[in-house]
Parts: sequence; structure tokens; C-alpha cells
Amino acid sequence: MTLLEYAVGWQLGIDELVVKDLATAASNWPGRMSAATAFCFSMISVAWLATGLRLRYATLILQALALATIMISGAVLIGYAFGVQKFKLFVFSTMALHTSLLFALCGVGMLFVRPDHGLMGSAASSYIGGRSLRRLMPFIIVTPVLTGWLSMHGVAADYYSVAFGFALSSLCSILILGFVGWRGADALNREEERFRSTVDSSPVAMIMTDDSGTIQMANQLAHSLFRYPAGELLGQSVEQLVPEGARHDHVGYRHGYLRSPEQRMMGAGRDLFALRQDGTDFPAEIALNPVQTADGRYVLAAIVDITERVEAKRKILRLNRIHKVLSGINTLIVRVESCDALYEEATRITVEEGDLPAALIVQQDRETGRCDILYAHASDERLQARQLSNYEINTVRECLGNHRVAIRSDVAEHCDSADCYGLAGLGVRALGAFPLTARDSALGVALVLYRDEPFSFDEVEMKLLHEVAGDIAFAIDNLEKHRQLEYLTHFDSVTALPNRLLLADRLQQALFQADSHQGVLSILYVNIDRFKQFNDSLGHSGGDDVLREVARRIGNCVGKADTVSRWGADEFIVLLPGQSAAEVSDVAKCIVGELHSVIVMEDSRELFASCSMGIAEYPRSGKDMDAVINSARSAMTAIKAQGGNDYQHFDPGSDNTSGDGLALETSLRHALGREQFQLHYQQQIEIATGQVVGMEALLRWNHPGEGLVAPDRFIPLAEKSGLIVPIGEWVLREACRQGAAGDGLKMAVNLSARQFHQKNLVGVIQQILEETGMQPANLELEITESALLYDVESAIEIMTELAGLGLSISLDDFGTGYSSLSYLKRFPIDTLKIDKSFIAEVTTDPDSRVIVNTIIAMAHALELKVVAEGVETEEQLALLYERGCDQAQGYLFARPLPYDEAINAGRS
Repeated sequence: MTLLEYAVGWQLGIDELVVKDLATAASNWPGRMSAATAFCFSMISVAWLATGLRLRYATLILQALALATIMISGAVLIGYAFGVQKFKLFVFSTMALHTSLLFALCGVGMLFVRPDHGLMGSAASSYIGGRSLRRLMPFIIVTPVLTGWLSMHGVAADYYSVAFGFALSSLCSILILGFVGWRGADALNREEERFRSTVDSSPVAMIMTDDSGTIQMANQLAHSLFRYPAGELLGQSVEQLVPEGARHDHVGYRHGYLRSPEQRMMGAGRDLFALRQDGTDFPAEIALNPVQTADGRYVLAAIVDITERVEAKRKILRLNRIHKVLSGINTLIVRVESCDALYEEATRITVEEGDLPAALIVQQDRETGRCDILYAHASDERLQARQLSNYEINTVRECLGNHRVAIRSDVAEHCDSADCYGLAGLGVRALGAFPLTARDSALGVALVLYRDEPFSFDEVEMKLLHEVAGDIAFAIDNLEKHRQLEYLTHFDSVTALPNRLLLADRLQQALFQADSHQGVLSILYVNIDRFKQFNDSLGHSGGDDVLREVARRIGNCVGKADTVSRWGADEFIVLLPGQSAAEVSDVAKCIVGELHSVIVMEDSRELFASCSMGIAEYPRSGKDMDAVINSARSAMTAIKAQGGNDYQHFDPGSDNTSGDGLALETSLRHALGREQFQLHYQQQIEIATGQVVGMEALLRWNHPGEGLVAPDRFIPLAEKSGLIVPIGEWVLREACRQGAAGDGLKMAVNLSARQFHQKNLVGVIQQILEETGMQPANLELEITESALLYDVESAIEIMTELAGLGLSISLDDFGTGYSSLSYLKRFPIDTLKIDKSFIAEVTTDPDSRVIVNTIIAMAHALELKVVAEGVETEEQLALLYERGCDQAQGYLFARPLPYDEAINAGRS
């Protein structure tokens, strides 16, 4: 209202509305305040009204009106300071001192209502500008007032003229403004220096670009990273730091980012490559942050060279792949059964699991130096279907010659021939050759690995590749030892002929073929005459030479389908499938003729050898393998008794052979019912301690007319007639009865082949155990190899059920029959019993010694016990002890005796 009065020149006298004062002049009415006072009140009211109504720019309006209020009230206060009591100039009119001071305080208070917003943001800022302004504000306010006051009083005191006073006041203002400007510039310089120092000390390269993509700021690390001299990045286009092939896409990406800028963290977005000034590029991660300043929009980019991280990740990936290769090779060597399968699978696993271009198995003939690829596997067919280059051959020769790894780290750099360039053209950048065989082996084998990156065989990876090569080398060595063991198991070491084990297998197959086709086969049993004389005269080495020469000459007389085998020390058996006894006579005559020629020894000594031969024909001379062989042996024995150097056919009706005997079979059928059978027991001794650990039950037949009948006469007859099943059940029951009443020794009982394959075998044995009270752990069943041949899977099933009863199983007469070693490890057996024919010759025949050693080593490798049968001399026992045989039995310890006598002999 007061402002309206001043504006229109009215004097309303608003204080007269209630109380009339006619005595006071209208110009002196107390209800009328000065214009400045009214204006200040109005601005304060408007400011708070704007704040209360929450207008859009309420804070800005509040602070602007507060500054106006401070200016008006401040002018009044300065006027009082200069001694001006009354003045009027627009709104700067007279105002009471306390009123002006109150307005000034209200204005200051209004400024600090929201000090971080609006006009007060700069002054209240914690940055250098705000701090500098707050420090200089007292100086800015006090100094002009003080200099103006001094100037005014100097003029009033007539110290100088009014003009000089104004000049002095102007100079002070200039000095003040200059000082403030200098302090502000100094603060800004220090702040910028600190900012640049902070940016330059950043652990990542940083650049800032404007809307056009021009670099406006780059720290020292950015110059170093991109290999630019200091300051030369400024003003460059950011596309200069992008590989040429990606620049067009980068421009579009940059424009898209500017349309919707947002903070992007390190590692988010695309895989990027950056370009250095020297033209090299590197993988990079970039973080982006939009920056808005007073003079425009910018993008701040932080750049990290991730070459080492990418390389480390790639190295870890390669190591993981090599670990997978190592795991695959370890799995492979457990199940592989041949070197060919090992080579094929090892190269495949290495390429597929190791992500290699190619892997080769290369063999070198050390005498000729020739290198051949045994197996190859490659991801590119061109690498697989090719010959070795001279560069690769030289690498393999260096590897096998020095017996150490040979590495070619950069094939393209060190190429010196056209074929080497061809290798590089297929993408091969590095290769390594690893030896797989011993230095002294006749044929060296190496694993050759290829890489598509140079210098990619690092130290850590090489350790793993050494393990891979070592595992393959171990598998090769193990397979070679297994092959040698198989050879020793199936072939004679002196003559290289099949031994009795392999002959038994081939004879069984020939018998099966003959039965299937109603055919025949013949056996030629050959014995060298006077061989003991050769050994005594020439020594064992000379005797071996005679054996080899006789074997060669016998081989000259037979066909490819026939088998010549060494059966014993000086005995050979020739298997002739499909030939009758009459046809075999020509073979026998050929052998006699061959041996008529003189044998010249290495020391030029000459000698003649002759042979006695027996011929037997299946099925006329016998119904099974053993019968046919025995028939041929009988014929050989007969001709040998007549002077030898000839052959004879087996005649079932002759006196030198014994038939089945119808009368003997009839007596055998009555023997069980008339209690003519009895058991004798032979002790089983633990070799290491000499203690009796078990007994083997042996069947004896006390014939009323013939006395004791040898087991080898009636046991085959019982097998053929089927009487072996009830006889075997009686033996098992009687042995368990006597064993249960004894002192806990293990009781070994033989099961015949026919008895083993009876359907209710497991039930019968379980019933006998229950009836006799025999502890299953004290019973051991002995089964011959021949009993397991006909149906291996069924045999394994039966043996597993027997083992489930808690009893033990041993493989009897091991070495005389045939069982595949692959099946042997599947049989649930506990013990191997070496046949007495090997033990009898173990101290005199090197072949028997090798076989015994092999059986013991193989059994222990399979965690089986070994029992030697037929030990008769201390020399045999000492050799078995030296070889680590577990148990033995034979006449050296005790003959088979009745149970009570055997027990008492064991205690003594």
C-alpha cells in the first residue's frame, strides 16, 4: 500500500483509518514508511511466497530477491558509515539504521536457505572457486568501504582535492579487483594442475572427446599406450585410434552413443581393438562416461590394454585343453590292448581335445634313418594326407637322436626349403616332437604335435605335454611287455615254436572243427633220440642248437595249416588238421629223411640226429585232446623201445596201449556203493615259513582184485562215463566232513570239468557245507583250465556264485591247458597252481624256468597266490623261494597220506 502511495503520489494516511490526527501535517504522518523500506518488505514477502508455492524457479527467485534486499539495506548501512543521515535516490531512500541492519540479516539468511542451489551454488561449493570466493569475500566487502571512507575524510579534511579522492578510490578498486582476479587465476591454475596431475597419474589411459569425435584431453598413459609423443593426441580424431577396418562401424557407434549417452562400465559392450601410431593393434577394454560442462558435451573414455589378460586367458584355455588330453590319454592306456589302437586314439584325442591342427605318430628306422607316419589325425585333411617334409624329418631325427623334445617355435620364420613353406602354407606355425621309445630301441617312435601360433609351446604347457608323451611311452612299454609275456606264454623261447599252451588251444579248435564237419585230424608225437647225450656232450647251449635245427627240419615237412610245437624238453607235437593217420605217414617219412642229413654246429662239429615218432588219429585213437596225445605218445614210446629213428601208428588193440577197459568201468560203477574209495591228503606248505597251511584231498581206489588203481587210469574213465559227478560229490562231502572235525587247515578239493558244469553245483556245495559244518573259508575248490574253455561267461558266473559262498577257488594245473589272459583277469580266483611238469624241469630246463617265473610274476600282478605242485628237491624249493612263490606241495614234504597220518605229519 505504501509503495502504491509513492507510485501515484497519494497520501492516504492509512494510520488515520482508526485514529484521526488533525494536528500533524500529512507529510509527517507516522504510518508512511520510506520507499526503500516498503520495497524491501515487499521483496521478502514475494520471495517467501514463491518458496511456499513451490514455483519452478523458487530458489532462484528467493536468492535474487535476497540479493536485492541486501543491496538496498547495504547501501543504507554504508551511507550511515559515511555519515549520510538523509538521502533519496530511487529506492535508495532514508531508512532507519536498525531497519537496514535487519533487512541485511534477513537477506543473508534467505541466501543460506538453500546454499547448494541457484546463485549460491558457486559460493557454497566445496571446489576451489567456492573456497576462494569465501576467503576473499570479507576483503571484497571491507576494503572498498574502508578506502571510500578514507577518501571522503581526506577530502573533508582538505588533505587533497575531491578529484584526487576519486582517483585514489578508483586506484584502490583497481588494486582490489586485480588482487581478486590474480587470486582467482592462481586458484584455477592450481586446480587445473591438480586435475591434470590426477588424470596423468591414473592407472588407465584416459581421453576426452567432443561431439565431433575430436580428442580434447589425453593423459600421459594414453600417449604412452598409443605411442604418440606428448601432446600429439590432442586435436586428433578418435577414429585414428581405431583399426582401419573398424572405423566406419565405430563412427556409427559413436553417433549412436551421443544420441543416448550413458555410463558404460569396463568390459561391457563389444570386443574392441585399438590402433597404435606405429600401426600395431591390441585388444582393449573401454569404459565410457558422458560429461556435461558449461561449454558443451564430452565423452570421457578410459582405455585398458588387455593383451596380457587375453593371452593369459588363451593360455589357461590351452592348459585346460592339454589337461583334457592328459585325462583322455590316461583313460585310454587303461583299456587299450594294442599299439595300433593306442596310436590311433592318442592322435585323435590330442587333436580333438587339445584343439591342435594335427598330431602324428612317426616311426624311424635307426639303421636307415627312414621316417614313416604310423598314424595321423588332423583337423584339415590336407595336413593328414601328406608326406613328411625334410623339415619335419630333421626335427624327428633330432628328437630321437638326442632322446629329448625338439621344438620349432616359428616355422614360417625359419623355413629353408619349399616343402617347409608348404607346411607354413597349411597354417602350421610351430611344431614339437616328443620321443616315445627308449634310446636303444631299434625303431624309434615320436609324437609330433602342430600349432597354428608361433612360440605357443610355453614352459607350463610343455610340462603337461611331457606328461602326455610320458603316459603314451608308458603305455607303449607296457604293451610291449604284455606282448613279450604273451609270446613267452604261447611260444617256446628256444625254438620260437608254439608251446603246449598254444598247441592246446589250436588242438581244441581243430577238434571242434573235426566234430562240426565229421572230419579227422592227426597228431605226430616226435621225440629226439639220445638227446641227453647231446646235452652232456655239447652242453645246454649246444643242445638248444640241436633243438632249433630239428625244429627247422620238421617245419620243412609240414604245410602252412599245420602246427609244429615244442611239447617238452626233447619232444615235439605236430598237429595236422584234416589229415588221416595214413596221410601223416608221408610227413613222418619226410622228417626221417630230413634228419638223415648231417647237422653242422657253429664250431664246425658234425653230428646226426634221429627221432622216434608216434601217430594218432582223432577220433579213432581217442575221444578228447588228452586221449589223442596219450595215444600218440604211447606209439612213440613203443617205437623208441624198438630202437627209434622211425614212426609208428597208434593201435588201440596192441599190448603197448591200454584201452578204457570194460571190466574196469564195471568195477568203477560198483566202487562207490561198496565203499572202495578213500581219500589221501597231501600237505601244502607255506614256503616262507615252512608251516603247513592246507591239505589237498586226493582220491584213491582200492580195487578188490587189482589193489590200488592209479588215478590216471580211472579218473578219465569216470569222466567219460559220467560217474565223476557222484564220485566227485562223495569226495567233496568226505573231505568237508574230515576237515570240519580237524584243526582249521584249508582243505583243497578238485572239481572235474563235468562236475563243474552240472546245473545244481552251487546248491550241492552249499548243502554239503551245511550238513558237515565245514566253514566255507576253509574250503578251496580246484578247477582245471580245460573246465573253463567251453563257455567262459558261464564259467565266470558259476565261479562268482561259488565265491559268494565264502570259499576259495584255485586254477589247477596252470600252464598245461589254455585260458585267455584277458579272461584270466576276470575269473574270481584266489590261487594259481603251477603244473608239476614245469616244476620237475624248473632247475634243468630254461624254458620251464621262464614259464614258472612268468606265471609267478603274472599271478602276483593279479594279486593271486601261487602254489607249486610236485616239488621233490631242495633245489626246486630254493628256486621257488627265490622267485617269491607262496606255497608248495610234493614228495619233498610228504606223500599223500590218510587224514590222521597227514595231520600228525604236519604237526611233527
